[in-house]
Amino acid sequence: MIMKSVLILCPTSREYRYLPAVAAGLNCRLRFDGFAGDYFDQQLAGVRQHKANGLDILSLIEATIDRYKDDELAGVTSGVGYPGMPVAAIMAERLGLAGPKVECVLRCEHKYYSRVAQRALVPSATPSFQLVPPEGLDADALGISFPLFLKPVKSCFSINAQKIFSLPEFRRAAATSLLPEGFLRPFNDLLKAYTGYEFDASHMLAETLLEGMQVSLEGYVFGGRVHVLGIIDSVMFPDTISFERFVYPSRLPVEVQARMTQIAEAFISGIGYDDALFNMELIYNPATGEIHIIEINPKIASQFPDLFEKVDGTSSYTPLLQIALGEEPAFARGRGEFKLAASCVLRTFADKRVLRVPSGEQLAELARIYPDANVEVAVSAGDLLSDIMQDGKSFRYGLINLGANSPEELDDKLAFCENFLDFQFAAP
Repeated sequence: MIMKSVLILCPTSREYRYLPAVAAGLNCRLRFDGFAGDYFDQQLAGVRQHKANGLDILSLIEATIDRYKDDELAGVTSGVGYPGMPVAAIMAERLGLAGPKVECVLRCEHKYYSRVAQRALVPSATPSFQLVPPEGLDADALGISFPLFLKPVKSCFSINAQKIFSLPEFRRAAATSLLPEGFLRPFNDLLKAYTGYEFDASHMLAETLLEGMQVSLEGYVFGGRVHVLGIIDSVMFPDTISFERFVYPSRLPVEVQARMTQIAEAFISGIGYDDALFNMELIYNPATGEIHIIEINPKIASQFPDLFEKVDGTSSYTPLLQIALGEEPAFARGRGEFKLAASCVLRTFADKRVLRVPSGEQLAELARIYPDANVEVAVSAGDLLSDIMQDGKSFRYGLINLGANSPEELDDKLAFCENFLDFQFAAP
């Protein structure tokens, strides 16, 4: 039997770490392509090591297609929303492979046009919103009352997304919260080439402030049919918009989860998104019973695949590869080792200098104690936390994914892991 090849664009350390085992189980071979390398990360970090006019993404796409057009690929996909999934969609169409339409991917990535489609397809789940041009808006033109939420229409890791409480604060934020031009320009080039959108990504979006219990819904579409893999509770640090942990499965009432599933099905099928995974962030207000969409991401949430494996017995990376291969996934539930699983964020709210991180020997010892513990160390000794890509409100330095059979067991395991891992910091 000829082994099929799947091209993985813009792979992160997670794809390098987890996808080979998944591919082996599906009898397929992976090819990894860094595409733009670390260009986008460098732009977000403020590093200017590229020519003044930035990245010519359209030419790079053509060169990448030319490099693989004779390789008889069976599929192309990415675990990254931007630039991975738009590029994968373009390549899939050009090479005759399974994949979503690039316009559908870009619609989700552009938060304003995503809201426009939400308002048409799921109006009850769409908050009030208003596009904010780069020059800002006068008070009489702003149709949303304070407090409100302001975010770039194209962002990453919630960078520069913030609650706004007054007009002076709004004006300052609107003038300073766009992501770097070098990050946005390739996205704007894609919009110009593949959509008829009037407004590019050099805008902000003002929205009604939402309150309640936030979740992350993971799903996929195959052959036009929307499937929900699961719903994960998104737990924030108190009085912040910084994530503390993500817990699967959600503890929301079954009826609320069913309504969320209906919203996801209506929107995703309504825009024609197909043959790909998606992630939808939603919020439920128990006081009013309302459910609203926070945002929709045309990609897998790569922090969660092993949560599904721990609880359901199958990683969500499996349908990622199956769909790329044009094969319909079969995703069973409740066949994992644990009743629940969580991705816990190691985070501080004060900038610090990293003195020490856990050694390889220490990580191996923790894996011996808790084989289900997957630890990601996001920093190195000597780093200043603020020099690492952050959300602008806190400082993340690692992740611990764990399985458990009760919330109490989860808390105990997390406390042990945090005490066991030898992170050391000093004042900056």
